[in-house]
Amino acid sequence: MDEFVMRPHEGTNRDGAVCPFVESAMKAQTFLLEEWEVDPDTDAEGLVEVARRMADAFENTDWEGRNRFLHTLVLVLSGLPEERYRLLDEAHRLVKPELVDRGLMLAQFHPHCDERAARNPDFQVARAPVPMLAMRRMALHDVLFLDSDPEWFAAYEQRYGKRHEQGAVADPLFAETFATARDRWNEA
Repeated sequence: MDEFVMRPHEGTNRDGAVCPFVESAMKAQTFLLEEWEVDPDTDAEGLVEVARRMADAFENTDWEGRNRFLHTLVLVLSGLPEERYRLLDEAHRLVKPELVDRGLMLAQFHPHCDERAARNPDFQVARAPVPMLAMRRMALHDVLFLDSDPEWFAAYEQRYGKRHEQGAVADPLFAETFATARDRWNEA
């Protein structure tokens, strides 16, 4: 965490750490790192079930800090063989709609992960030496990850639309992405 996630990286094309939440969550003592054993023969649907159990655990945790937007749960998935790491990408795609509807964001990490940084499509931001899942609550900047699907965007707009309408979003990229997505999905 200290060597990559909590440090700035030119590949993000913005100031600050690769993940701006981690350091604050650690300081607030709301960063949980756990190891969950995974059946080595699991398939994508089995990993979807892991993500669902993770969401239930996340929502039922008695968190230390009061700032619920700093609550972070990271799972290291031991037992998953390397040839199955890419199943995390498929599981993420399958479970994302229901998690977004619950106001949760999930990210997958593994050595071959092709997820790109929101501000730099050339930067593979989710590469990690071990297979992991990370979960937190939806945040204002997540419009960058939720604008490409009408249901994802609707879940985001329900939570953050008023802030955009009131002009309370300082980052021009967030505001522009929101406006473009709203126009696209309201026309559809």
